[in-house]
Amino acid sequence: MGTPDGARLERLFEAFQVVNRALRKGSLAQGGFNITRVQWMILRHAHRHPGCTVGELAERLDVRPSTMSQMLDRLGKVGYLQREAAPEDSRVKRVHLTELGQQVIREVESIWLTRLSQPFADLTAAEQAQLVELMERLAQSVRDAGALGQMRGEPSGDNRKAREGIPDDADRRSGD
Repeated sequence: MGTPDGARLERLFEAFQVVNRALRKGSLAQGGFNITRVQWMILRHAHRHPGCTVGELAERLDVRPSTMSQMLDRLGKVGYLQREAAPEDSRVKRVHLTELGQQVIREVESIWLTRLSQPFADLTAAEQAQLVELMERLAQSVRDAGALGQMRGEPSGDNRKAREGIPDDADRRSGD
């Protein structure tokens, strides 16, 4: 990107990556949790969206529902979540974190806050307030742009097959 805006966007992207890596690095191991990054993403989504369906989780992570079911089986065996039949349709399974799953979320997020607290404290109170306000505005703009794309019928950013025009049955043929 050769434009001034492009250069700023590249700097912003790099800053996001540095902060993200610092927060993620070893946080699951530090908490003593033997889970993968993908498993963490499942737990975090189930925490933010209690009662989400297996299908919703599969779409969010861009995997087949059967693959998501296998991942949920592993997380269920260690006691982090449970699946229950939806009252409106027993074929639909809703995912809920257990108390142990909630504890994982609290502990990992606590590690993140601890890691972020000193760098954040290096900013003045006015800089902290400005950073939070700007990040909230940017996040809302990103959410709004995603919602507009979905309303226009554009494929969601998480659905690789829809973006690439691959039919759903291509997974079975390719052995993925």
